Amino acid sequence: MAYTSGGLIQAQDYNRLAWGGNTTNTYSGTIDNISMVWGTGFGYKGYGQSVAAIPAVSVTPSTTTITAVQWAGLVYTLNLTLGHQSGAAGQLATGSNIGITAGATITAFANVSTAVGTINTNANTYTAQGTTTVGATFGNLISFTTGSQFANTFQAIRTVTFAGGADAARYFFNAGGELRLVFLGGTNTNGTRRTNDFIELFRGNIGNVIVRGASSQGIAGGSRGNVKANLTTLGYYSLTTSNQEMANVATSGNVYTYKSDYANVTVRSNGVQGANGDKGTTVTFAFFANSTAAQINSNFNDIVSGNIFTRVDIVTPETTYLANTWGVIGIT
Repeated sequence: MAYTSGGLIQAQDYNRLAWGGNTTNTYSGTIDNISMVWGTGFGYKGYGQSVAAIPAVSVTPSTTTITAVQWAGLVYTLNLTLGHQSGAAGQLATGSNIGITAGATITAFANVSTAVGTINTNANTYTAQGTTTVGATFGNLISFTTGSQFANTFQAIRTVTFAGGADAARYFFNAGGELRLVFLGGTNTNGTRRTNDFIELFRGNIGNVIVRGASSQGIAGGSRGNVKANLTTLGYYSLTTSNQEMANVATSGNVYTYKSDYANVTVRSNGVQGANGDKGTTVTFAFFANSTAAQINSNFNDIVSGNIFTRVDIVTPETTYLANTWGVIGIT
């Protein structure tokens, strides 16, 4: 029979809700189901959680009904998923037969089917995040001589690696994890104004850069200078093996001695590594100090020499409803 409110729940109905209709523990990617979001999933769907409580069941004969234990496992797993996405207030109540006991008749409830659709629609929604691990501070020396006939570019990189592999990266971003490249300021080792300008571009203007699963934040600092790029759509699932620009701020106005010098940040991955729709096991931030020959009311070109200090903070998904399936995350 079809799954209808008030009817008895047959095995085929249960399998459709749990696995998209499959009779083996392999989810269907074409029909909304619990395992596609809660389990391994594919691409932006999948938290990597255990699906042991919702095993697929035989549909022979076609009128086979399920047990109280099977139904309780399904609603329990569904409620964990709803809890992660919306909190306790979004979970199903006992009216969905969450508290069914052995010997009782299990009947279908429309809100269970609706909730399965909801968790698929909200696969990347989360009610809270977990802890923030503050990374170690790294220093990079920017140093070059500028002249009227040429420009210079300095580059440094920070790389985040998911030791657990491609699916570990997917689970992290799918469940609400985020990476933050934080600019902490710098030291001017030669005392020139141009060096100070670059330090301020990174610390005061860009501030920090954030990558989430489906979104990003290019600039979280001040508003001085000429903001040329501040991307909000370059999440993990948009990454390629090429550098894509997230933030770009140029010197401008009377607060900077040199006009048109600029600092920018790009991000890339190491490309697809697994079979489940990942975008890579590494996320690499590259940041650049780019000098030009132009200046404001000046007849000289300062030498640039100074340290830029950065760190990468890792904000993990919550672990009230989820188990840690993203594993160890390293930073270099």
